[in-house]
Amino acid sequence: MDNMNITYDEMVNIVLSTPKFVPGSGPDNTREILEKLGNPQDKFKSVHIAGTNGKGSVAKMMSIFLDGAGYKTGLFISPHLVKINERMSIGGVDISDDEMVHIFSIIKDTVLPMHPAQFDLLFIMAAMYFAEKECEYVVLETGLGGRLDATNIVTPEISIITSIGLDHMQYLGSTIEEIAWEKAGIIKPYIPVIFNTGSEAADGVIEKQAQNTFTPFVNVREDMEELQKLMTDEVLEKIDSFTALYQRDNAYTVAEATLMMGFCKGSDTKKDFQYNELLFKTFDSFFFPGRMEFLKENVIIDGAHNEDAILRLVESVKALCYKTDRKKISILFAVSSDKNYEAIIRILSKRFSSGGLNIEDVYVSELDSERRKDAGELVGLFQKYLPAEKHFEVVGTTNLESAWKLATGELADDTLLVAVGSLYMVGEIKKIISKTGEASQS
Repeated sequence: MDNMNITYDEMVNIVLSTPKFVPGSGPDNTREILEKLGNPQDKFKSVHIAGTNGKGSVAKMMSIFLDGAGYKTGLFISPHLVKINERMSIGGVDISDDEMVHIFSIIKDTVLPMHPAQFDLLFIMAAMYFAEKECEYVVLETGLGGRLDATNIVTPEISIITSIGLDHMQYLGSTIEEIAWEKAGIIKPYIPVIFNTGSEAADGVIEKQAQNTFTPFVNVREDMEELQKLMTDEVLEKIDSFTALYQRDNAYTVAEATLMMGFCKGSDTKKDFQYNELLFKTFDSFFFPGRMEFLKENVIIDGAHNEDAILRLVESVKALCYKTDRKKISILFAVSSDKNYEAIIRILSKRFSSGGLNIEDVYVSELDSERRKDAGELVGLFQKYLPAEKHFEVVGTTNLESAWKLATGELADDTLLVAVGSLYMVGEIKKIISKTGEASQS
């Protein structure tokens, strides 16, 4: 590689030390930077995805589908769990260390003086990488919101809005309607948008924005019956087989989006695949780390970190327990301080203690981050919401590795351990288990 005047570790340090929020950063600044770099984002077709929950999974499914259809497909997602390279991939393969240094070396003298925020910098690097590698399609997941997101400078083939709930309220608004309005900011005039928000209030906001911009739109839930008529029994069974119930919604979102893009007609694929065959291959091969991921038969890690995601996770875990005749659950929990952690703890405590289930133990810890939430306060909240007889079974420690070893070391075969509360916690757990050679069985 040319221009490699810095090491990979030095590059990562520069990127991760870039502030996450910078005055003046955002779409306008990103657009100006990309113009100086020759507008790489215009050299490929794109699919743009926003939402509170599910957007990463939908992005991953869309990239698998497009790759299976014969297109060289890039994927830009966030956050990463273990390594920053996870954020940009082509055909399911993450960018290499050398390639990442190469791209950074090309752009740094142009980009860094213009002070982009961390996410914006990563998106600019991704756009350059995908353009240099001559990707035909790139699936782009927004970082925060949509309207003011750096990715919102693209003109996509289709826009997708996934589940909307209350999260990042300090930035996006305090109501579902306000948050939906920010997400709907990715809608472009005349560019089709499909949405599956799970909220009638959010749907109303998106439909109004689509109508105001003369944009064709489809509400997945309203079109579900017609959509299912197009699917073979094999595809429907594959969707129903997802252990995480929320992935079923995401699968239908992808089916609707690819239908709207014209793939059902079979006229826009490079390989001799039929629509249902492509869908089946997509859902059959789909795997996304940290989304109801099984590390062992009785150990699940999930990055759910807001009320909507927690409710959907609990629903999935309870369905799994009923199916496998499990009655006992233990919880490992850590969370960022900017989340509505009391509401999350209330949901976990109340809902996992009902319907024939029993919480055995709760292990509370802290993230290795400035945004960590004090374990002692979290222990107190679990004791507040758990049944009184369970208070003594809440264990708190500031060290996540100690909590993980304690939770897994004391775990009985008939008890399901659910590690939840943060994608950052999922990443830290993956680093811990890599020391012992444990592997996911998903």
